[in-house]
Amino acid sequence: MSEELELYKAFIDGLVERKDSITARWVKGDGFPRTEDNQAKNELLAALTPEQKGVLAGLLQEEHIAGIHTTLAYLNKMMDLDGLELRQDEVSLPNDYFESLHYGFICRCDGDEWPE
Repeated sequence: MSEELELYKAFIDGLVERKDSITARWVKGDGFPRTEDNQAKNELLAALTPEQKGVLAGLLQEEHIAGIHTTLAYLNKMMDLDGLELRQDEVSLPNDYFESLHYGFICRCDGDEWPE
């Protein structure tokens, strides 16, 4: 496997490892850290049922993943049209090994294996 491909896969897999939203975990768990800034958030969460917290956490999780996806789509566009280059260790990472950065991210989030 080429170094480009290894770095590309590591980049996408690194984002997949960070796909879980801490905010969604706080909503489903014991709330936000107990600070003055979070008091209103925690009061709102205290008024919700566990089912409502689950729905809200799911929405937040979906938006977290969508934010990463949107960022990768933008990077892809910039690489395709505006000469942006993603480099690591003096190696340029392609954006289209497996369709696109954002497609690879979503596929890996869904549990797909890397194609051969």
